[in-house]
Amino acid sequence: MRRYLALAVSVLALAGAQAQESGTKVTGDELTALVTGAKVAHTTKAGSLRRWNNEPDGTFVASTSNQKYGSAMSSSRTGQGKWSINEAGKFCIEIDWKREDEKWCAFIVKGADGGYYLNSVDPARKIEFAK
Repeated sequence: MRRYLALAVSVLALAGAQAQESGTKVTGDELTALVTGAKVAHTTKAGSLRRWNNEPDGTFVASTSNQKYGSAMSSSRTGQGKWSINEAGKFCIEIDWKREDEKWCAFIVKGADGGYYLNSVDPARKIEFAK
């Protein structure tokens, strides 16, 4: 009986993982149209809400609630940034936060819910684009 229960739990966990992985990668002209000129909002793993506007020239000024360093240092900050789409079709960000630089690239994935995510459909990796 325990084997069947363990198997059932494993199957349910796998199904949940596959559901999170589902989504459609946004590529090419669709990706360019989505991100160019968009108002972007993204919350980091540390809980910092960041916002910026992707200017057509590839620049932006980002603001953050700066939660990474805890409540004593969590005053809002701004940083100069650049965005691009690399040759692999990933959305790339570079931000100079003064204290440290941030640099990353990720595929943009559109979930069945209509939301956008970094690399996979996972609520912790949600990113918003608005025009």
